[in-house]
Amino acid sequence: MKPIIQVCLCLTIVGCAASDGFDNRNFAIDTYFPNTNEIQLAEGRARNYWARNGARFGPEPRYLAVDTSNLFPYGGLYPKLINSETTASFFSHGAESNTYSNLVLTGVTIYDTKTGHVVGNQGYVSVDTPNPGEVARFGDYTARWIGTGRSFF
Repeated sequence: MKPIIQVCLCLTIVGCAASDGFDNRNFAIDTYFPNTNEIQLAEGRARNYWARNGARFGPEPRYLAVDTSNLFPYGGLYPKLINSETTASFFSHGAESNTYSNLVLTGVTIYDTKTGHVVGNQGYVSVDTPNPGEVARFGDYTARWIGTGRSFF
């Protein structure tokens, strides 16, 4: 093998091995305000998930990102979509994607494992989500994505 190819291959392998499982991209494209029922649902899902899986993960990160609701497309989304770090699924559909017919918006609420409640009354809008159990950013929070709270492991 040529030396340059060997070096590139080694750097790729070392880079993958050094990965800490944290996706630093911001999965939030906007904020929204979940209603009381959605907040209660998110808290229940997160509590159940944390009771089953908390010992496996330990105390960090402190927050869980919970799939709270499906949101409908709304005005002013396009600039947020094109400036987002995580909306590849929207743009992968080609020119017809401008109609929002295949756009899935997920309402995400952040749950604090120390207090046992969601943080504030603000949630985040996400198009793509991390892999289940992965740690990622949602707005100002670094949280473990649990989706609807069902065990994935």
